[in-house]
Amino acid sequence: MRKYLLAISMSLLLITGGCTEEKEQMQRELDTVLNDIQEYEIKVDDYESQLASLEKKEQLLFKKTVELSNENRELIKSVVLRLEESVEKRNQILVQEQEAVHEAEELAKQLLTLPPASSDEGTRAVAKLQEALVKRYELHQEVIDLYSELTKHQGILYEMLIEENVKRVQLEEATRAVNKQRVKVEDAIQVFNQSTNEVNDALKDTQQVES
Repeated sequence: MRKYLLAISMSLLLITGGCTEEKEQMQRELDTVLNDIQEYEIKVDDYESQLASLEKKEQLLFKKTVELSNENRELIKSVVLRLEESVEKRNQILVQEQEAVHEAEELAKQLLTLPPASSDEGTRAVAKLQEALVKRYELHQEVIDLYSELTKHQGILYEMLIEENVKRVQLEEATRAVNKQRVKVEDAIQVFNQSTNEVNDALKDTQQVES
């Protein structure tokens, strides 16, 4: 399951009606913050695509490995090495995604330092948007933490594939641990996606504010 992106408009019409220098400044700064956030959203989406691609390839390699007999020890070791390298690469991408999320969260906090909106309604709309964004990034961090734990379980499972005396029951237990953690990740993504919908609703509210 993929995470939802924000539907950020490039020109939010928070301030309508007569234009003043203060209104124009507020509008410019709001647009700048949201456009910068959008840049991080694009980065995160790229990281998500890379993670999905790597994990898909891992699943194919894993299936190939478990179908090999113990007589193919060297081939099994070779494939497991590739699996472990892929896990490490995913963890590196995960660190990059985490950094992007942190930067986006810091940008969201800047919404509270913007010049005053032209109305109380506008001020409330911006505050609501900022609160929704921060909540979303906190939930994103939860997803990242759970996914990181998933890669640990997968790494343990992969290592077992080259253990000569590993028992079938041990592999089954390790597989269940992976599947259990994957469910946790999927559940967290559902909650995260709901928070994305809430942010997009807040964005719409911001666009509809009239002075």
